[in-house]
Amino acid sequence: MPQKPRQSHSCGVKFFQRDSAATMNQRIAKIRQLLNELESEPNAPPARDRDFSARELPLIIQQIVDDLQPQLSPYDAAFYWFLFRHSFAKDGDPHLRVSMRQLRTAVVKSSYSQLDENPVSLGKVQDTLRALETIGAIRKEGEPNRDGTLYQVLIPDEIEACLKFRAERMASDQKFKFPSAGIEIG
Repeated sequence: MPQKPRQSHSCGVKFFQRDSAATMNQRIAKIRQLLNELESEPNAPPARDRDFSARELPLIIQQIVDDLQPQLSPYDAAFYWFLFRHSFAKDGDPHLRVSMRQLRTAVVKSSYSQLDENPVSLGKVQDTLRALETIGAIRKEGEPNRDGTLYQVLIPDEIEACLKFRAERMASDQKFKFPSAGIEIG
C-alpha cells in the first residue's frame, strides 16, 4: 500500500500559515490606519483638568498682573490677555489654535494708523508671539495648518521668568508699617 502524501498535513500548515499571515496583515493594516488617524489629528495634548475652581481665577489674574505683565511690552500683554481669555478663561483648557490673520485684527488696532481698519502687521504679530514664547508665556504645540497654530498658554506659576520675578519682588518688597497701630507687615 502506497503511503499517502503528506499534503494534507502540509496543506494544513500552509493554510494555517496563510491564515495566520492574513490575520497578521489585517492587524498591521489596522495599526497603520490607527497611526494615520492619530497623525492626522491636531497635536493637542490632553486638556488639563477643566475643573479648576472659579476661586483660582482671581489669583491667576493677580499673578498675571503682578508677575507677568511688568515683563511684557503693551503688544505682548494685549496678545497674552487675548490668548488667556480664549483658553483658560473660556473653558479651563490651556490650548487654543489661532491664525496670524485672526490675530492681526482680533486683538488690538495698530498704533501706527488712524484708519478704521488698521490691522496689526503680520511682522508685529510674529514678533509678539515670538516674545511670548521666549519668556515662556506660551508654547507652540504643533505645526501650523489651515486653521492656525496650536499653542499652550501658560499661567505665571508655570513660567520660570514669573517665578524668578516674583521671588525678586518679594525679596525687595519693603515692609509696610501702620504707624497708628505699630503693626509691621512684611
